[in-house]
Amino acid sequence: MRRDDGFTLAELLVACAVIAFVMAGLLVMLQSGQQSYLVGSNQVEAQQNVRVALERMIREIRGAGYCPNCGGTPPFTAIASQSTTGFTIQNDWDGSATISTSGTVTDYAGTTHGEQVIYAVSGGALTRQEIGLDGSPVTLASGISSMTFTYQDDTGAVTATAADIRTIVVTLTAQPQFQPAATQQGRILVTMTDSVRLRNR
Repeated sequence: MRRDDGFTLAELLVACAVIAFVMAGLLVMLQSGQQSYLVGSNQVEAQQNVRVALERMIREIRGAGYCPNCGGTPPFTAIASQSTTGFTIQNDWDGSATISTSGTVTDYAGTTHGEQVIYAVSGGALTRQEIGLDGSPVTLASGISSMTFTYQDDTGAVTATAADIRTIVVTLTAQPQFQPAATQQGRILVTMTDSVRLRNR
């Protein structure tokens, strides 16, 4: 009569230890892969959240100070009311050599404009308001942790004088719309810096 032997207690303990070791390794790999995915996904979202708004603002900064009939020194500044959290772009769209601060004007192509555009950062959002067209600030991007503007003259020195501004340095830190808590995986902040030269000054 043949005897069927089972596993001894020692063998079972060794087998359980090996299985636990393998499972722990798989868990670490899974968590690492998940964290990498979350970080990458949130980084892309944070960048996309502000990219379009930032490109629009940069384009308008570059064109600030438009004055088709100004032969010499323009009678107005390209940038006004500048601060670390906002500024006003000024353009003479109708060629009158003055800036309308309330209503709208019509350019040579028949397009209606406001001659002042206010950019500001408040409450984690970048807003834009075209005076005369927008009754209130329009949110262009949200999820902004911090955003500052620095103004430089033609030598690259920081200036507080509106007439001397030739470059605006934009420093932006953004986060995805659904940011995990500080103790959770996938939390990320994306910082971008751009230096924008005014072409009309």
